[in-house]
Amino acid sequence: VGLFAKEMALSLVHVRSEDTPAELPKCLARLVQNKNEVIVDALPYLDKEYDHPAMRDLVDRMVEQEMGNFEPTDYIASLPPVPAVSFEEGSHLRAEWDRVAADEDSTISAVDETRYACRPPEGTDAAKEEKWLAAIKAANTQLEHTAIRACNADLLNQYGVNAWRAYNSALEDNNMLLTAELDEAKVKVVEINRKRMAAQLTSENKLQKLASEYRQSVQKNLRLEAVCIAMEKEAAEKAAAAPAGGDAAMADA
Repeated sequence: VGLFAKEMALSLVHVRSEDTPAELPKCLARLVQNKNEVIVDALPYLDKEYDHPAMRDLVDRMVEQEMGNFEPTDYIASLPPVPAVSFEEGSHLRAEWDRVAADEDSTISAVDETRYACRPPEGTDAAKEEKWLAAIKAANTQLEHTAIRACNADLLNQYGVNAWRAYNSALEDNNMLLTAELDEAKVKVVEINRKRMAAQLTSENKLQKLASEYRQSVQKNLRLEAVCIAMEKEAAEKAAAAPAGGDAAMADA
């Protein structure tokens, strides 16, 4: 059946340029193959050509050849452009952005871990009051940070188990919902495939009959065309011989 439809399409398509596709009847419009789009049209429950090893090898070679010439489309062309980066003037992010943008070889500086160190001044710095004040400030910062971590640990120990259980329960509910939707979609797919199979198998005899009639019509047209060509040739030969016969009759007279 697939070959029958393709033969009909080829018999109706005239040779035209690539920019001017041939016009096909509506019943065969699905067979059109555009430059950047391939619309697959087949009757999978009736087309058995692919079951033959020779046809399968041919199809595989055609697929490989098509993939070699395939030009992928720009799938991000429809997305909006990337917004321009905008930082508040005078902010630390703005200063860091300007620094990195000014020098392509520059890198973002690493985290200054000395800010989180809690060490007393040493050497000559031990006699400076500002160094001790800075060390005391760093120690207070680390003390506050440790206190916050301890508070978070207590909160996690008190409420974390229930919160985790609630989160898992929400995940299970979502999983059940999505599973139900998936099962419903699978049932619909099976039902659609059953309807397709029933419709195609019901029309199999009719399609085979039409294919046979089409092949007979093609053969009949070829025979008629051959007869017409022979008659046109015979008529042309008689037309070419007629003036010479008339001149000879006049000469005898």
